[in-house]
Amino acid sequence: MVYRILRPDSMSVWKNEEIKTRFSYYKGIMDGTHIARYLIAKTLECRFNPNDPIEKLENLLHEKSTEFKQLIKKNTEELKTREIKSSNYITLSETLANKYLESCIFCERECGANRIKDEKGYCLLTKDSFVSSAFLHMGEESVLIPSGTIFFQSCNFGCVFCQNYDISQAWKGKRNIEDIATNVNYKRLAELAEKLVDKGAININYVGGDPIPNLHTIVGSLLYQKSNICQLWNSNFYLTNKALSLIIDFMDFWLPDFKYGNNHCAEKYSGVKNYFDVIARNHKCIHDEGSGEIIIRHLVMPNHVECCSKPILDYVAKEIPKCVVNVMQQYRPQYKAYNYEEINRRPTSEEIQEVRDYASKLGILWRPVS
Repeated sequence: MVYRILRPDSMSVWKNEEIKTRFSYYKGIMDGTHIARYLIAKTLECRFNPNDPIEKLENLLHEKSTEFKQLIKKNTEELKTREIKSSNYITLSETLANKYLESCIFCERECGANRIKDEKGYCLLTKDSFVSSAFLHMGEESVLIPSGTIFFQSCNFGCVFCQNYDISQAWKGKRNIEDIATNVNYKRLAELAEKLVDKGAININYVGGDPIPNLHTIVGSLLYQKSNICQLWNSNFYLTNKALSLIIDFMDFWLPDFKYGNNHCAEKYSGVKNYFDVIARNHKCIHDEGSGEIIIRHLVMPNHVECCSKPILDYVAKEIPKCVVNVMQQYRPQYKAYNYEEINRRPTSEEIQEVRDYASKLGILWRPVS
């Protein structure tokens, strides 16, 4: 296939025994020896009244998550015999997601906008989701290509150096979003995903902008997807505990950012509060309670090795050691970065090497995906 010619590392990376061990379930889905988590979740019956109070539905979600964690331990042949239930674990998650939209708490801004009634928070989205593009991405990490990327419009961050500002920020207050992106409902999003599978994608990669404001649409689309393919969450990861609980059992692979090693830098450059506390908590959650198959993306920023890169790597080594880290050197000053002299340049080769050497010193696996 073409992608094997374009990126030979997408094949050679699987000769790395540590990569095969850490990403064994994902590789099993690719090879057909494992079943994607969302397909298993659809076989877990879940009876409830959609009009039940949120607290009752949340308690049921917790119960079903416990059941799911036992169910996924069964062998593949046994799982293949299970039937999809009309009312299932994903149905419950989708119902809760839409209740949360009535006073939105998807991201840690917790703006409380009633997006069901077309109110808008920081992301400037109502209940509608918009996709700017969907294609096979050959530039992702070696283990992920060809990746079926679905780029959502808008974002809950305001990074001054945003490299996707055309779909995350630039349109806000200036253009009608319908003019630059496609409105997708559950079925339409599922169709996009299935088309990417037909084209040769080995995962469905929800990205943006950011997928967090579109969480309800993504969960809903899982009810209509049918292929045994890895579901991948590619995000800034600034979402609430409640939001994460809606997807933690359905995603096979996680591709979260870890931008800043402290709260001050995050508030200054991305306009978010309590960043490190939230992101560390969420990484710990998917490491310990989710699939645990994670590539953390850390973008090395100029003049931020000591305050950001090293504290992040310290946390990874101590608290989430199964994670693989992509130490990224792609930072370039874009969007509004020219207003900040300290980040208005590319990182030097010495800065990149210092971060990579520090990762190696801590025993962090980074080379195969960086």
